[in-house]
Amino acid sequence: MRPLPLIAALALLALPAAAEDKKPVTVHFDLEANLIWVSVKLDGKGPFRLAVDTGASTTVVLPGVAKELGLIDKDDKGGGLFNLSPTFVKVKKLQVDKLELADIKVAVMQIPQLSLPAGLMRMEAHGVLGYNFISRFVTTFDYKEQTITFVPSDYVPADPTENLPGVTKPARSWLGVTIEEADPRDTRRQGYDGGLEVQAVEDISPAEKAGIKVGDVIVDIAGTPTIKAETLREWLRRAAPGQKVVVTFIRDGELWEADVTIGKVRAK
Repeated sequence: MRPLPLIAALALLALPAAAEDKKPVTVHFDLEANLIWVSVKLDGKGPFRLAVDTGASTTVVLPGVAKELGLIDKDDKGGGLFNLSPTFVKVKKLQVDKLELADIKVAVMQIPQLSLPAGLMRMEAHGVLGYNFISRFVTTFDYKEQTITFVPSDYVPADPTENLPGVTKPARSWLGVTIEEADPRDTRRQGYDGGLEVQAVEDISPAEKAGIKVGDVIVDIAGTPTIKAETLREWLRRAAPGQKVVVTFIRDGELWEADVTIGKVRAK
């Protein structure tokens, strides 16, 4: 465990597709907030601005976009990032420049890790292109020219509704803390809009072993800001036991970080 200078990070979360043309397709991207953004058309409408994330589990569109496309009802909020059963819908055609993919399942949910910084920086954000799209191509990123070249491959990813890590499977990872949302006024001095105050630490838990104590305010875990309690619970649903991560927290007005090895949920 060690004191830490002010840091900030983003973490993010896509879908099956089929490519008929084996020729490479080169697409321009925008680089903003250290994220790669591409223009995407969905069912012929758009373009929409999606972040390209190789670590995302499924292609995601925000509820507002899904309503605009008629994929969900006007009063439907989508499955939600913190729901074990997110809403999946089928897009008849997803188009990235000259790439056209048919009958693609996408998740409809909020993405705080995307929406919050987008709102703060006043940039457009409509969703994410993730693993289940990207894995169907051999991709080359050229940051100098700001292009991505997609070469179709023969790899076919699993259906995201059947194999979405941390969403279609129960939580299995354990940190060992009881938390409640902290007063944002206590965290803004360190550059965070909120955090989770530790109310209790379980004996022989990953948190205790890492030196986390009652009264600490957790503001980030593995690059994911923890403003809401649901954010931490969602992160643990996606984490793997044994995974080593850095937890950032505030103690006595100072920013600290600790190396934590995530544990496995104890059998009841």
